[in-house]
Amino acid sequence: MADLNNSDAIKAWSRMPEEIIEGFGEEGDATRKHLLNPVVFSLLGEVRGKAILDAGCGQGYLCRLLAKRGASMTGVEPADGWYTYACQREEHEGLGIDYLQADLSSVPVPAEKFDYVIANMVLMDIPAYLPALRTCITALKPGGGFIISLLHPCFEEPGSAWNDKGYVETRDYFQERTVKQTYGHFVHRPLSFYLNSLIQEGCAIQQFIEPQLDQATAQQLQAQRYYYVPGYLVIYATRLAV
Repeated sequence: MADLNNSDAIKAWSRMPEEIIEGFGEEGDATRKHLLNPVVFSLLGEVRGKAILDAGCGQGYLCRLLAKRGASMTGVEPADGWYTYACQREEHEGLGIDYLQADLSSVPVPAEKFDYVIANMVLMDIPAYLPALRTCITALKPGGGFIISLLHPCFEEPGSAWNDKGYVETRDYFQERTVKQTYGHFVHRPLSFYLNSLIQEGCAIQQFIEPQLDQATAQQLQAQRYYYVPGYLVIYATRLAV
């Protein structure tokens, strides 16, 4: 993206206040806890003894959850506060997680080391998307599983807008562009871009999931939009043998 590079994006995420990082939750925020985690855990199945890379691990909540289930975890995170918090938790808890502070688009990773790579709400935040994608695929063993969760590019309007309108608007869908958030940005790309790039980089798409809140949880969280219209998607792909 001409108007945003990886360094700028990392600096923006590094300015996130400590109280937000620390308050992110043991299972992540509500989106991760109720929509994404159940899908990720279902796709992974039994992880004991599996080597897993959490690509863009944030404050490490998913690394910790999976390490407690017996996985051998490695987390890559570039932003200062998030990385520091993850390392501090590991020093205290000693779960055996290896953390690396690095840009996913340029970090040298061991080839064909991991049974699974997870990019959980990460790739839409990286301007240099294709190098980051290639890093993840390079790290996978042939036949290994690649789990990607994203903001649903077809329905990116914030869930709060539903409360006023009762529907989700889509505008300027085809144009790749950066979108300002409270902290940092994300990059809008058409859905076909993500699916085609996975195929072109040597992966086979196995499942495409649009997580839905059940009606009771949606009402409890005042998030009815996520019962009617998806806000997120999960792609499960495998690396093809060369």
